[in-house]
Amino acid sequence: MFIALGVLTGFLGFLPMFIALRLSRRSTSTQALTIGLYGLAGSAVSLVVLIVGLVACGLLAREGLISYVIAEILTFLVSTIAFVLYKNVLAKRKRR
Repeated sequence: MFIALGVLTGFLGFLPMFIALRLSRRSTSTQALTIGLYGLAGSAVSLVVLIVGLVACGLLAREGLISYVIAEILTFLVSTIAFVLYKNVLAKRKRR
C-alpha cells in the first residue's frame, strides 16, 4: 500500500512541472521572464507536493516510510526522464 501511495504521489509531483512546461511553450520567445517564472513555480509546487506527502507519511505511518519514499522518488524521476526523452528524442523522430 505504501508503494502504491508513493507512486501516486510521485506522479502527482510531476504534474505541476508538466503543466508549467505546457504554459511556458505558449509564451513568446521575448517573454523570457515569464517562461522562467513558469518553470520556477512548477518546480516549487512539485517540491511542495513531494514534501507534503513525505511528511504526511512520516507522521501517519512511520513503518512504511522507506518504501514510500523510494517509490515516490523513483516515480518522480522516471516520469520526468520519460517525458524529457519523449519530447526531445522520440517526438523529433516522428517529424522526420
